[in-house]
Amino acid sequence: MTESAAHAGVATVAAGRSLDLLPLPDLDAGLLTAEQVRGGSCVWCGTRLTGETAIDFGARSGTLVGVVAPWYPRGCRPCVRKAAVTAHNEHPSTCEQCVDDPTLCDTRRALRRLALEVRR
Repeated sequence: MTESAAHAGVATVAAGRSLDLLPLPDLDAGLLTAEQVRGGSCVWCGTRLTGETAIDFGARSGTLVGVVAPWYPRGCRPCVRKAAVTAHNEHPSTCEQCVDDPTLCDTRRALRRLALEVRR
């Protein structure tokens, strides 16, 4: 797979609902830098991002210092993968479908697919 094809795969995931399944750091906790809030750095590790290395979560609304404000979270591939794997592993504890039959759970499948797509 070419590098541009790999990035196109991430763009496909970003357009879907899979990224919405990942918990993002709390904006109001005051732990994010201005670069992380504006999308210039990964929201988890603070690594500087470029258009090619960033996975964009889209514009969000959150509370920052008591004021509702827009923010633009983005993540690096390793952190997005780690968040997807963690969410995938923790999901069954809160999902009735996973208790009954995890192979039928759309959320669990989407999280696994996301983790696989961003591993490169």
